[in-house]
Amino acid sequence: MVSGKATAIANNGSFWKHSEQLLERHPILILTSVYVFCVLVFLASVPFPHVDGHLVGSDGAFYYAYLPTLLLDHDLDFRNQYASLVPEKNLSRIRESVTGRLPNKWAIGSAVLWTPFFLIGHLLAMGMKAAGYAVQLDGMGYVYQVPTLIGSITYGFAGFLLIYRSCRRFFKRSSSALATVWIWLASSVIYYTTAESSMSHACSLFATALFLALWLEFRPMPKLHQWFFLGLSGGLVLLVRQPDATWLLLPVIDALWAFRRHLEAPWRSRLAGFLVYGAAACVVFAPQMAVWRILHGAVTQSGYPQGGHAWHLDTGILRMLFSLKHGLYAWHPVLILATIGIVLLYRTHRVHSLLLGLGFLFQVCLVGIWQGWSGGDAFGGRMLISSIPAMALGLAAFVDWSFKRDATRGVLILACALILWNGLFFVQYRFGYISKRKTITVNELFLGKFQMLKDIAGRIQDLIRR
Repeated sequence: MVSGKATAIANNGSFWKHSEQLLERHPILILTSVYVFCVLVFLASVPFPHVDGHLVGSDGAFYYAYLPTLLLDHDLDFRNQYASLVPEKNLSRIRESVTGRLPNKWAIGSAVLWTPFFLIGHLLAMGMKAAGYAVQLDGMGYVYQVPTLIGSITYGFAGFLLIYRSCRRFFKRSSSALATVWIWLASSVIYYTTAESSMSHACSLFATALFLALWLEFRPMPKLHQWFFLGLSGGLVLLVRQPDATWLLLPVIDALWAFRRHLEAPWRSRLAGFLVYGAAACVVFAPQMAVWRILHGAVTQSGYPQGGHAWHLDTGILRMLFSLKHGLYAWHPVLILATIGIVLLYRTHRVHSLLLGLGFLFQVCLVGIWQGWSGGDAFGGRMLISSIPAMALGLAAFVDWSFKRDATRGVLILACALILWNGLFFVQYRFGYISKRKTITVNELFLGKFQMLKDIAGRIQDLIRR
């Protein structure tokens, strides 16, 4: 009887309306629940064996290495950190730079943001050592890494709160909340806020979300002090991940267009705003240039390959979006809907739509012509995670458009389906059912998910029989 009643509620649409009302009434609680879920998934993975004995891995080992060397050793000598964090086969390929130091081409910004959480870990380690536990105060143990990576997940959560706030500037709570949760759970971000939070992507999302939120608040013609705060947040974007620099062009393009329509504005105030913006960004970015100077010999030498061999102007940008090798749309179809939403946004907010679309296009073009466009070991389009705050606005426009046309049931079912799709992809990728680096097949993309479920069910049955 209860089952029949639930079916009737679902059929007459009240279930879907109730779901929309829940999103309208408790958006922050729902977002917080997703954050708690991410932290619990991460904590559940901690006891399991890790290949290198650390929770930080891949590129994350290099982002993390800044913390113990600067905060505990008070230098930029990575020899002992690399010996502990980097697998031996990779360590043997690292050569000293022209300064005689081991290089680190990965940006320092994530380590800067992680610092409070790492210090919490250090306090815990000192307390445990004082209590008689055999804990090393070298910054390498789980007592340091767990708080630091929870901090990374927390920055991701803060980024999504900022994304929700930006969406609320244009849309109602339910549309904004659904879009924020949907894009979190159905894109590559969920992987990098749970399984590999030592990568820079959660911090990158936070920095870009903060920058876009401030731009939307101050546009179209920021005052001088607003340019200063925009510059500070833009500098943080650069400090965390330099390829995200294209987002810093949006306020400049926006202001130039606004100046064109307000020619009476004095040119000196325009120039002063741009100068303050650039100077503030440079101040925040200065620590990275100092690190480059110490490690690589010049403030412009990042350690990444430079010159024509690192870029391929003839590379097809479309593969960045549609390739089965981590293509953005192929792996995360929710972002197709987000792109459609940016077009829908044009009807009511033309300048926003054009600039957000332009910002996304800049990122696709920049990453698409780089030789490492696929991101190596990558869960989907991780190289474009800084575009998520902008794409979320497009997805909110799509959701709002659907709600206004009484398509609540359809859009909620679609959201659940794409979240499930991404969750199955997560399991495929994490547990080796598909390659982490190579191009996957169409069969792996579609039928592979069902084959994986069948295999997992068989394994569970075997365990039960034992």
